[in-house]
Amino acid sequence: MTVPQFEEEHVEIPLSAGASAKLAGIAASATADVGALLTTISLWRPGTRDLVRVFSTMPELYRVGGISSELGEDWLEHCVVHQESFLASDQEAIDSDAFEHQDVLGALNLSAAINAVVVHNGRFLGCLNLLDVAGAYSESSVRRAEAYAARLAETLRAL
Repeated sequence: MTVPQFEEEHVEIPLSAGASAKLAGIAASATADVGALLTTISLWRPGTRDLVRVFSTMPELYRVGGISSELGEDWLEHCVVHQESFLASDQEAIDSDAFEHQDVLGALNLSAAINAVVVHNGRFLGCLNLLDVAGAYSESSVRRAEAYAARLAETLRAL
């Protein structure tokens, strides 16, 4: 299978060994419990209204420091403003403006996703992102993912 390559802006993310290990441990636990073919963790940058990847299980494709800047208004309202996790349970939701690089996701057979919001004291910090095949996730999956996302707040706050 050939996965389409994509260009994205990139910034260097200075992560300590401890922060990297904590992100990787929480991501591994979430992946084992909730399930995912791709797991990423993204940090919200309010000044530029974008997300920067601080962890990825596919760093050769979705590298740390990659910036998601084309976030749809509905997704921003749902996740950033209302601080509610986002469930994409089928291809139609993946093809919405909530996700970039739909051709890459399609090539990887990733047609379901959870963006579990990370919030601290009423402030949106970012997301734990789990992606898998169609039908992999339900509302109970989202609740389980949110428990792991909550454990990311301390580390994301420090970045």
